[in-house]
Amino acid sequence: MFSPRSWILTSAAALAVGAALGSLTRLLEANASTGVRAAYLVLNEAWPWSALAFCAGLACASRIASAALAAVSLAAAVAAYYAVDAHAAWAGFLPATLAWGAVALVVGPFLGLAGNLARKPGLGGLPFRLMIPLLAVVETSARLRAEVSLQGSVGETAWTITRLAAVAVCLALAAHTVLINRRHRSER
Repeated sequence: MFSPRSWILTSAAALAVGAALGSLTRLLEANASTGVRAAYLVLNEAWPWSALAFCAGLACASRIASAALAAVSLAAAVAAYYAVDAHAAWAGFLPATLAWGAVALVVGPFLGLAGNLARKPGLGGLPFRLMIPLLAVVETSARLRAEVSLQGSVGETAWTITRLAAVAVCLALAAHTVLINRRHRSER
């Protein structure tokens, strides 16, 4: 059953989290301390931003709502990311916001739909549930190969921990799905 109140709360939460992700990522960028730099390197990857849109889709029962909310939450994150930089000139702010905003509006619906499809129980939803942790594994592996010389030990540590955590999440999701499927079969 559709509840306007739950839709409003879900939408507000997705927009707030999007704005927080964009703002936090931008604010962490300027800090040189090791822990903050590691957090920035992790948040400034594609997978946390993809996870935002995915989770927005996961929170909606309707596929259309999932696609729309995912795109809007990503666009809010992009707008917040560029709005936080007080030193940005309009000449650089506007084109970057529009370009990444367009990417958010194109990619967001696909991620939101994947989040919605991840709600399917059992093996049918497993590939969708694995999408974000697998993206994290692929992205961190690529960054470890290509960018570790630029980011040094902070990047290497942050990306290695992220990759190990993503592999653990993949294994846990797969094991959970197998266990649930076995339980359902044994109950029949």
